[in-house]
Amino acid sequence: MARLRVPESWPRRWVFPVLGALFALGAPLGLLVLRALLAGEPPTPSLLVAETEADPVTLGYLVLTSLLVFVLLGRALGAREDALAATSLTDPLTGLANRRHLDARLAEELTRLARYEGSVAVLLVDVDHLKQINDRGGHEAGDAALHAVAAALRRSCRAIDLPSRYGGDEFVVLLPETTAVQGVELAERIHASLRTMPGAPTVSIGLADLDAAAAPSPSALLEAADAALYAAKEAGRDRTVVASSAMPRTSPFGEGAAG
Repeated sequence: MARLRVPESWPRRWVFPVLGALFALGAPLGLLVLRALLAGEPPTPSLLVAETEADPVTLGYLVLTSLLVFVLLGRALGAREDALAATSLTDPLTGLANRRHLDARLAEELTRLARYEGSVAVLLVDVDHLKQINDRGGHEAGDAALHAVAAALRRSCRAIDLPSRYGGDEFVVLLPETTAVQGVELAERIHASLRTMPGAPTVSIGLADLDAAAAPSPSALLEAADAALYAAKEAGRDRTVVASSAMPRTSPFGEGAAG
């Protein structure tokens, strides 16, 4: 049996009520067909019209109540599905996209670039000295630092960018149709935004595009950005470094310099 497939981008809170309305309209039609069959007559259009005219109040009540019930039920179920979908793609602490969402979008972007010309860059953002912040003020202070970075990313990114929390003290921003050189402007906006927030931490940023990656793959692109991030930390933190193809991969991605 074929399964009804609905595009993932369609909000379920709207799709499910529409489907519910279609099911609801089928209820009175089913009643008319059943009446015809019980009477031993084929359910022809003319017979169905005659049955409708014979008892319009009952059928009208059935239509309205079925519509109300199925539409409200569809709305509730659709809203729940939308909430579950959003939760599966969102970091619960910062509200940014999570690693799963970022990985999927990055793979999609590289697949698109394999067919069409274009560019893509990633920013790898690491909170400076987060361990010390946690040691001094507890995890509440650490969470506040992560919230501040998330706010700076939201404030600085374009609509087409995807800021995400990749894990721990690391954030990644996917920059479609952007080279590393063009991404420097965004990185500077992030630094400047954090400086306007009292008590916000500083961040180190590694920036890379496919020209600096060893291969056109998500892991190679992120490793190039991580090498640039490592260089930013080695140079004193609170700065941005752009990756180059000649830059040594001294720090495996996800295991950069502590803090």
